[in-house]
Order: sequence, then C-alpha cells, then structure tokens
Amino acid sequence: MSHFTTETYRAKREVINFSKTLAPDDNRTEQRFVSDMIYGLLRSGSVTLKDIGAALNEDIRIINTIDRLSQHLSKPLSKQIAMNYTKRMMSKLDHDPIFLVDDSEIIKPYGKAFEALGRVRDGSDPKHDIKPGYMVTEIVGLTKREKQPVSFYSQIHSSAEEGYVSANQVLYEGLNSVLSHIRADQRPTFIFDRGYDANDLFQFMCNHEKKPYYIIRLTQKRKLKVGKHWISAPDLAAARKGKIRTELTFWDASHSRMINQTVYISHLKTRITAGGFPVFLVLVYGLSDTPMMLATNRPIYNKLDVQKIVWHYMSRWRIEEYFRFKKQHFDFENIRVRSLQSLNNLNQLLGYAIALVGILADKKSYSAFTGRLIVNAKALRENISFFYYQIALGLMNTLAYAREGIDRWFKRRREPQRQLSFLHMV
Repeated sequence: MSHFTTETYRAKREVINFSKTLAPDDNRTEQRFVSDMIYGLLRSGSVTLKDIGAALNEDIRIINTIDRLSQHLSKPLSKQIAMNYTKRMMSKLDHDPIFLVDDSEIIKPYGKAFEALGRVRDGSDPKHDIKPGYMVTEIVGLTKREKQPVSFYSQIHSSAEEGYVSANQVLYEGLNSVLSHIRADQRPTFIFDRGYDANDLFQFMCNHEKKPYYIIRLTQKRKLKVGKHWISAPDLAAARKGKIRTELTFWDASHSRMINQTVYISHLKTRITAGGFPVFLVLVYGLSDTPMMLATNRPIYNKLDVQKIVWHYMSRWRIEEYFRFKKQHFDFENIRVRSLQSLNNLNQLLGYAIALVGILADKKSYSAFTGRLIVNAKALRENISFFYYQIALGLMNTLAYAREGIDRWFKRRREPQRQLSFLHMV
C-alpha cells in the first residue's frame, strides 16, 4: 500500500503544480479555484458540481462547496489564465504546429432552464434529428512527441443567444485566437473536414496576415478552375488516376481495430472559386468508392510533400477521439450549470484538465509515473494509440486513495487574534 501513498502524492503534485502556473500569482482566490476545479474534474471524472465538490473532500458541508464553485463559475475568468495556458501548451507543439478544427454538440433533450438553449443536429443519432442543445467549436493542437490532442480553443454557443451572429463568426474568433500566439517564424497548418468547405473560410485563410497553411476536404459540389475552365472536383478526380502508392494506418469507425490500407495519390494545381486563390487538389484513391479530395495551400515539391498532406489530414481522427473521450470519461453532456458564462467557464477548465492528461500521455515513452498510471487503470486493451482513457482512469484510481483534498497545499491567510490583550493596549 505504501507505493500508492507515493503515487497519490505525486498525482496531487502534478495537478497542483500545473494548475498554479495558470492563474495569476497575485490572485490567490482564483488560483485556488482553478486548482480545485482541475483536481475535482480529474479525481471525479465528472462535470457535475456535486461530484467535483465531493472529490475535494473539504471539512465543510458539500452544499457550501458547490455554492462556492458555482459562484466562481458565474463570473468571467481572468484573461491571464487563458494566456498562461496557451503559452505553456504552445511549447508542447512542433515548430510548425498542426491544428485540427471541428464542431461537436451538447444535447440537452430535457433541459428547460438552460440559458439560450438552441436547436442542434445530434451527430450521435443515426437519423441526425434536430434536438435542444448547444454547438461546441473546438481547435486542438497535436503535441510534438506522441501527437496527442490538446485544446487551444473551445466555445459553447447557440443561435438563440443574444447578439449571436453565426457559427462562422465563432470559428473565425477561434482561429484568430490561436493565430495570435503564432510566432513570425512559424507556419501552422489547420485541418478541416468537409463541413468547412466554404468560400468564406478559403478567403479568411488566404487573406490572413499570418498566412497559415490549410488542408480542407472538399464536398462533391466544389468547382475548381483548371486553365480557363471551371470543372467540378468529382469530374477532375474521375479523369485522373493515383500514381503515388502510400500505406495508411488508421482506426476503423468503431475504434476497435487498426486498419492498414494501400491508397494511391494524385495531385494537380488549380484555383478555388473563392477569389481565384491557387491551391493544390490532392486526390486519394482506395479509401472508399469515391476519391477523397483535399484542397491545400501547402507547397508540393516532391512525393513526400504529397504524402505528408494526406498523413496530416488522416490525423483528424484525433479530434474525433478527443470529443468522444470528453463525453464518455467526463460525461460532458451531463453538464448542469445553466448560464452560458458558467457553461463556457466549466468547459474551459475541463479543457485544461484534459490538457494535463495530454501532457502525461506525451511522456508515456519515458515517464515511470505515466507508466504507473496506465497500470493503475487496470485496462484490458494494450494495443492502443490513444492513452487518454487509461491515464485519466489511472489518475482517478490513484487519487481515490487520498484521505483528504488539496486544502493543505495552499497557505491560509493568518487572521489577527480576536482575543483582547492588555499588552497591546495603550
């Protein structure tokens, strides 16, 4: 049992040291709140304040803990927290980082008291029915060592909220937020699925002062200019054949087994209808009945450049797994705070908690502590490449041995003595 004492102390230290670097040093109250939330989220594996409060194990009634957390969530978080977090996580990425962009949803079929509850399409429903809920726009970056997804922007939004413009406005806000932290010597690549094939996005990316790269999967409706003629992308794909043989490895739709697939790749120079910007059309044959069509402004000089574009796009499964982990491990759709301010604050803090899991996962090849967390998870499957579930469960199991919360890790303010003393009387 002694090794659990050591591991529990180490797990607490990892959480608290990470949390303390986010909040401003001169705001001890906010620093304590951020630490409480990240620790509570990781120990409980839940986004409900009742579970988070119980995980803190404070020497007060749990209803008082819940009230304190709720009051802090209803107020805007310090902007310095997001800046400190982004600065720290940027150091975990490659010099020219890869960012994955996608949308998810929070379905609240029985919610009536939530602020500005809108109507969204349920992606998990086979019929894709429209249900009450919120949209979540997410941008994650891939770590340099193990290509683990960590959040850089996450916004819960609804068309029913006051002053709402559009989902595109939220997307551009997120892209600008990420690009504002990119140095002049960096050239990031943003990867988008078919739902983002829109002229407005091409114009935004091509006109941005930071000149980011992009890889966007095209729909069957897209037209491209070759020479003097506008031709549909499917017709271009049908008129060509793949020349570059490439092996792809990816998870199947159920994420139960790895698939090795031989594909053939072709590419050509074209122009996009949005402003006539030059792009490369990359065609991938062999994944399905119709070729996969990718538009990119990344330069192509040789065979390896073409293959990298396809490999980068295929890394999109990381953000899909990120959403799944967020919903399954933390029961994200069970989030119960009602105001949009509280929803987004809790979502932001959950992103920080998951980022710590990502940092630990990025160390799995050399960190003995991460290895012990994976062992403590007592998982049945070993042949995996996404370790978030095992590490998060290992943290839960390890912190479950803690007899008290993290209250003693923070120095308390010394209150002046209230007892009268004649020695101090004049």
